[in-house]
Amino acid sequence: MARLIILHLLIVSIPFILMGFFYIFRGRTSELKNIPRIYGYKLLILGLSISIIIFYLNPLLSGVSRDNNYTPPYIQEGKIISGNVSEN
Repeated sequence: MARLIILHLLIVSIPFILMGFFYIFRGRTSELKNIPRIYGYKLLILGLSISIIIFYLNPLLSGVSRDNNYTPPYIQEGKIISGNVSEN
């Protein structure tokens, strides 16, 4: 779960990083501190949109069938049997 949260935080920060690189390559390094003030909300909305799109497209494009049966973890004879997905 933590890996998923970190991944989406990195995805949200991608527009800020790209804008910073754009300013550095253009030679406007003195204006880097103004990026969040000028473009902050626009870049945040863009990053959140990218993150949401990836969040919803990931299960659709991953190739996992929705017709599979999920068996949750259970206890049998004092041992924990992990859950699994059985394909039909």
